[in-house]
Amino acid sequence: MRIQEITNKKTGEKLITFGGEDFENVNPAQHYYDAYFVTRMMKLVPDEAKGNTKPTEEGKKILLETAKKGKEFIHSFRAIELPKNLVALFSTTKKREQQKLLNGLELNPDILMGFLLMAGDKGYTLSQYSSRFHSSAIDTDKLPYAYLLDEEGNIQKYGKSDLTDGQLKQALEQRSVKIVKILEKDDEWHCFFITYNSIGGKENWKNGQPHFHYISNLFGIKKENVIEQIKSKKYKLGNLPHVALADYGVQPEKDSN
Repeated sequence: MRIQEITNKKTGEKLITFGGEDFENVNPAQHYYDAYFVTRMMKLVPDEAKGNTKPTEEGKKILLETAKKGKEFIHSFRAIELPKNLVALFSTTKKREQQKLLNGLELNPDILMGFLLMAGDKGYTLSQYSSRFHSSAIDTDKLPYAYLLDEEGNIQKYGKSDLTDGQLKQALEQRSVKIVKILEKDDEWHCFFITYNSIGGKENWKNGQPHFHYISNLFGIKKENVIEQIKSKKYKLGNLPHVALADYGVQPEKDSN
């Protein structure tokens, strides 16, 4: 896991970021356990976790408790009931069958995690690839080291920048981001990916419903070509099935009638 610690020199406030990197062919359970463990240790005893100070007795207790909670964290997702149509993707051999199974399917982050863990138990490995592109209207050389929108909609900057807060908000809103997860075993693979538009309600599907795009080895496109398209600014993969994503992103307003 990649960890970055950035300090705002004006306020002394620290921003610690975790993850964000691509990975290939990992065991899902081990990967997410490690991510949970490292993140929690960095938050609770950062100096000990980084090896800057010797372990204390309190730190050792925190380590053991974190290891226990990490196992409980993973176990909690294994207990989630998964949609039958989602699990059935592993037993299909035709593209049309997969499309039928995905029709009307709805996921949420917990179901997705449970599905990834179940796939790992079945011998599938997990890979993640991503791409990020800024609008051509933004001079990326002028971007600060890190910047984000706080809960009140204000920009927080880490590092120098000649760009105004309005320009930085524009950079956030107009950037193109794609994140893909691929489960694979032997020649079989299943790919779910999102874009910032697909989770931001900016795509014209079911009134702006956040969603995944799906593609597999049965669609006649090589996995390497899919990854190449994901890493490009504009991808071309044809008309892919959509899978609704609930409890995440910008959800459309529900009809009260």
